[in-house]
Amino acid sequence: MSHRAALTMTFALAAFAAAAPAAATPIPVAVWAMDNDFGTTMTDSSGNHNDGVMYDVGTSGGGYIFNGTTSKVVVPDSPTLNPGTQPFSYTVQVQTDRIPPPGTDYDLLRKGLATTQGGEFKVEIVLSNGKGVAFCHVADSSGKAASVTGSTNIADNQLHTVTCVKSANYLTLKVDTRTPKKTKKKLGSISNAAELMVGAKSSTGTDVDNDWYNGVFRSATISVGS
Repeated sequence: MSHRAALTMTFALAAFAAAAPAAATPIPVAVWAMDNDFGTTMTDSSGNHNDGVMYDVGTSGGGYIFNGTTSKVVVPDSPTLNPGTQPFSYTVQVQTDRIPPPGTDYDLLRKGLATTQGGEFKVEIVLSNGKGVAFCHVADSSGKAASVTGSTNIADNQLHTVTCVKSANYLTLKVDTRTPKKTKKKLGSISNAAELMVGAKSSTGTDVDNDWYNGVFRSATISVGS
């Protein structure tokens, strides 16, 4: 190859690289460390001020303690908590020995309900083959939905990290360092006006149908981008 040809190829590659879109790095839009040992505010350290109000939640400096009957955290709706059409993920770290009884489940983190306009996303502990396993669910504004159910018992009194990832064509569930499980589904926009709940289904529920979590919550994070 001649020197001129080499220079031409170099410039062409440089131009292509400049024109190619950069990969979107996941950006945390909410980071809740849950490490305060006093107060009733679940502080968001992402800079987006997605702080939550704690109700009947115990603080220890090393996680929040949910009592399974009245404990909840309510985070007001915010544009940063609505991913729209972007890929996004949400992660929780929990430790519990409580397996949901038949016909019940435990809500860990959710924004929206099945009836909420604009869609919903959530992660729960559900009963499966006598174990408490993770369950990721996302529904878009048109009603299309995707779900993934784990197989690992996360109600064994050990600390577990559960991550749900909604990408362009898949919903993926990952528990700790185990092989992820995923389902193929192309979903549209997820954007609602609902509050974000931690440890319960809704801010107004009072009975067992409010899916109260019973155990320790170490942290939670929501990120947008891929």
